[in-house]
Amino acid sequence: MIPTPGEEMISDIHAALENRQASRLPLLFWRPQNTGIPGDTYDLKEQFYSKERMLHGQLEEVHKSAADNFGAPLCIRPNFGTVFLPACLGLEYQVFNDAYPWLTGHFAKNQVSQVDLGVLINSPMMQQALEFIQWFRMHVPPEVHVYMPDTQGPFDLAHLVYGDQLFLDMYDDPSFVHELLGLCTDLYIDATRILKKALGEPLGSCYHGHALIQGIHLANGGIRISEDTATLISPEHIDEFVIPYDKRALDEFGGGFIHYCGKNDHLLDAYLALDGVRAINFGNPEMHDFLSTMKKFRAAGVCCFGKWPVFPQECPQAYFRRIGSVTEGGRRGLILHLDSTSFPGTTPQELYELSASIPEEYPL
Repeated sequence: MIPTPGEEMISDIHAALENRQASRLPLLFWRPQNTGIPGDTYDLKEQFYSKERMLHGQLEEVHKSAADNFGAPLCIRPNFGTVFLPACLGLEYQVFNDAYPWLTGHFAKNQVSQVDLGVLINSPMMQQALEFIQWFRMHVPPEVHVYMPDTQGPFDLAHLVYGDQLFLDMYDDPSFVHELLGLCTDLYIDATRILKKALGEPLGSCYHGHALIQGIHLANGGIRISEDTATLISPEHIDEFVIPYDKRALDEFGGGFIHYCGKNDHLLDAYLALDGVRAINFGNPEMHDFLSTMKKFRAAGVCCFGKWPVFPQECPQAYFRRIGSVTEGGRRGLILHLDSTSFPGTTPQELYELSASIPEEYPL
């Protein structure tokens, strides 16, 4: 029988995110929402404009995931894609049937200083999000946790609202870029406060699925920051234009976890050294060397949250031995995602049982 979801997994997730030893490896089975259409009934455009249809799609994903859940929080959200906060500022976007919405315009430089965040809560996009959150909370049981729409991060928001000119202005007009980033950080913080109030969620903690159904509860931090664009810039620009603004957001909510796609070694090192970063999620873990990267996480006392690819011809026992080699047998520094493609022919139940007794064959 599959174990009934309970507090043991939550406790181990808390331990991993707080740099404490867990009783066992926290193991989530990955059912990504951000790589396809949630559910089987309604397309993305139908869901975008209907709280009933979006909730239906989210709950279809819950139904698919629940059988392979061993105690992780089940998490759903109003899912408007990366356009959410730029749309709250009035930027136009296009909604598609089979892909997430995309912005169709950006602010010109002279428009940035004219943005008034005082109207944020009354913007049509924010009002839609608040309506969806209220509807979701009214119609799901307490075992299913509603979390925030995609709020991105300050630097990603700057790229979204201003476009690729951002990269040139870091050289040609850095004072303007700081003005833009100040606005985007205020936007991120103000919107997060509005959304948390609607969710009934404390400022300093959060549930977050990170576009997955099986998620986490972060007791020592209230936010997720997503900074994909930051991987494209130099170490000097990361230190000047990314880290100070992410730090302000993290400080406002008692910490949080970071996501980015791609690879930038300086960005990783900067985040590992930043107070308030509880975990980091890689969008492209295949670009990172497992052993050296996990040693960095362990030395920094930061949790790695996500998926580590399986090596060619690697069996589950060898995979978990490798995982255990830098995680005290899976008990520290990692919340691991697996999915049905990781080990074809091996069930989630079997993988869960194998992961319960990972040996410490090669401790640090």
